[in-house]
Amino acid sequence: VKPKVIINLVGLTNIDHCEKFPNEAYRINVQTVENLTGAIQMLSEKPFLIHISTDQVYDGKGFFLEKNINPSNYYAFSKYIGELKANQISSTILRTNFFGKGKSLKRSSLTDWLYTELKQNNHISVFEDVWFYPLSISFLCKIIELTIEKKIEGIFNLGSDNGMNKADFAFYFAKALNLPTSNMKRVKVSDVKFLKAYRPKNMIMNLNKFKQKFNVKLPKLKEEIEFVAKDYK
Repeated sequence: VKPKVIINLVGLTNIDHCEKFPNEAYRINVQTVENLTGAIQMLSEKPFLIHISTDQVYDGKGFFLEKNINPSNYYAFSKYIGELKANQISSTILRTNFFGKGKSLKRSSLTDWLYTELKQNNHISVFEDVWFYPLSISFLCKIIELTIEKKIEGIFNLGSDNGMNKADFAFYFAKALNLPTSNMKRVKVSDVKFLKAYRPKNMIMNLNKFKQKFNVKLPKLKEEIEFVAKDYK
């Protein structure tokens, strides 16, 4: 085939599953990348690798630079080790978080879940102490296209230009679709019992490195939510 670029989207992203079955997380999040880089190193014409990682490698206080990693669950740890494997060859590694209307029949996205629960007027809890900077899947795809074109090597934080906590995200998404919010309850992660693995509460990233290297203006999170909401109308 002799590809010029390989985009690795493979990942086991169910956090509780990774915590319960670390060997499976290692096989998918680490060995997949290891196999790719090993194969690439054997080729005379080496393709460029674009590897999608996660904002969950961060936890703690502040706006995280790329060097400030702090994996706090096995999912994050396995994704970080996968980054180390990808970094052995010419690659762009994007630490990101994304949302949008799902394409899989087996698993709902964050906004799929919110839309279904709000439409059915179910009681749901949304976290007011978890902060993140996600992008729409549509914008992420545009960035991947740009990465293919520019092939700038390195590890980059990638997200919306400003973030919010997950509760505000849920309420803003509901507002964009004029859905009822009376059954949405703001809670802290420590208030719920159904999560088995620890979740980082602060995934606020410093995006300057990406913006400067790629010369890109990143969208505001509210703009991204409004854009994604149109897919549900």
